[in-house]
Amino acid sequence: MYKLIVFDLDGTLAALGKGVAQENLARLRALEEAGMRIAICSGKPTYYLCGFMRQAEIRAPILVGENGAVIQFGVDLPPRDYFVAPHSEAAKRSIRLLRDHLEREVPGMWYQPNEVGLTPFPRNEREFDAVQRVLDATASRLQDVIVYRHCDSFDITPEGITKKSGLERLGAMLGIGPQETIAVGDGVNDYPMFEYAGHAVGVNVRDAGRVHVNFSTADKALDHLLALVQSERN
Repeated sequence: MYKLIVFDLDGTLAALGKGVAQENLARLRALEEAGMRIAICSGKPTYYLCGFMRQAEIRAPILVGENGAVIQFGVDLPPRDYFVAPHSEAAKRSIRLLRDHLEREVPGMWYQPNEVGLTPFPRNEREFDAVQRVLDATASRLQDVIVYRHCDSFDITPEGITKKSGLERLGAMLGIGPQETIAVGDGVNDYPMFEYAGHAVGVNVRDAGRVHVNFSTADKALDHLLALVQSERN
């Protein structure tokens, strides 16, 4: 029986820069009322997810930030239960090296205020190209990091920290296994959690072979989840 549903945020529950539709918040609450634990797993830091989810009226939300690097229970600040994944000194040095090079090559670019990783947001295609050039030029000096390129940013994350590793850690904390977990997402950084979960649900996933079912919109995916959970509990 499924016990935990983990949602990506941007492109899955909400469009970039947009909120979750009220009718979908109601669907999330219905899933929690049916006995599911609800988690958000995103490249965004947990304090951003905390502010985003304060109005959701989920009783016990779980926030997994920075692609699995940080886990927070609830939306209180400061958090009472907060965990940061261990990562190597080599990864920390690589992230500092990249930050130094990027600040010289792309002055004025905004960086997401992360706890662990590095997430620069280029302002235009020229800056995207400049960030990629820095990544290419420093590749031989980088250790223990992985890079995700998104439509609006880059995520540079310590190696071994993925949405899958975040869910493994969360599952161990909750006593919930992979076969009791559902993952819902849309992008390449969601593929690791698709590998982990017993049921993988896509929202416009390009590589549909990564998921068990793929839907065009969040509301259709949520309706599928409600039907699935209700059928299990009847």
